[in-house]
Amino acid sequence: MKNRLLVVLTMIFTLTTLAQEAKFGNLSFEKAVNLSGKQRMLSQKIAKIVVLKTLRANGLNMERELKSAQTLFNRNLIILKNNSVAQSAKVKAKVQAESKEWSRFKLAISSAPNDIDLFLNQAETLLNRCHDVVLAIEEASNYNKQISYSAATDQLRVETINKSGRQRMLSQKMCLYYAACRSLKDKKKANIACNNYVLLYNEMNRIINDLMVNELNNSEIDLVVSEILDVFQTLEDNKTKFADNKIPLLTILKATDKMLNDFNRLTNLYAVQR
Repeated sequence: MKNRLLVVLTMIFTLTTLAQEAKFGNLSFEKAVNLSGKQRMLSQKIAKIVVLKTLRANGLNMERELKSAQTLFNRNLIILKNNSVAQSAKVKAKVQAESKEWSRFKLAISSAPNDIDLFLNQAETLLNRCHDVVLAIEEASNYNKQISYSAATDQLRVETINKSGRQRMLSQKMCLYYAACRSLKDKKKANIACNNYVLLYNEMNRIINDLMVNELNNSEIDLVVSEILDVFQTLEDNKTKFADNKIPLLTILKATDKMLNDFNRLTNLYAVQR
């Protein structure tokens, strides 16, 4: 009888321990994916601001936004480092790779880039390192939630946060390439930039259709999705001018910043949902 009781208590202790370990340091995996996803967005927002500065767009505001974005990136990176200490070697390596690439990218930010195409490549490399961290944390979440017997919806929430959070990044990247289309002197490279922002728009349009039918949605989430659709419709109504880079840059800047704010609200709703 005592042996059976000991076995039961051991099982309860083991399951409780596993449930407690199903976290990313002091963060839930939902918050960790959300936070690491913001790094993707910030990498492209910073690049966007730098390119806009070369076009002399809103000088004073750009300086303030650039400083703020860099401060947030630094702070988020510290949080990811501190909370990845007890994580897998893969997660720690990906966070370290992001940190190293961020150090290199800061050097490119500090001086006005003469070669916009090179700067775009540097921004893309940082974005890839940030994305690697998101994927590593999502993978760790999947493993931890399986061994702690979490509900399937818990991992769906993590994956949805990643998908929704990625749209924040795409909004900034779309504006980045819209501006780059005007900045690049080489006609061939400018055309590539123009094609890129249209492709990004199409990708965002597809994903928002997926999010519309996500089983985690509630009335509050549906309301935010409808607001995002309104912004998309504005661009869709002017699709030809948009594709030809003939919509004023300020209009695109405001629209993509609205997308960023709305997708951020949407992602946060998924992150705190229970």
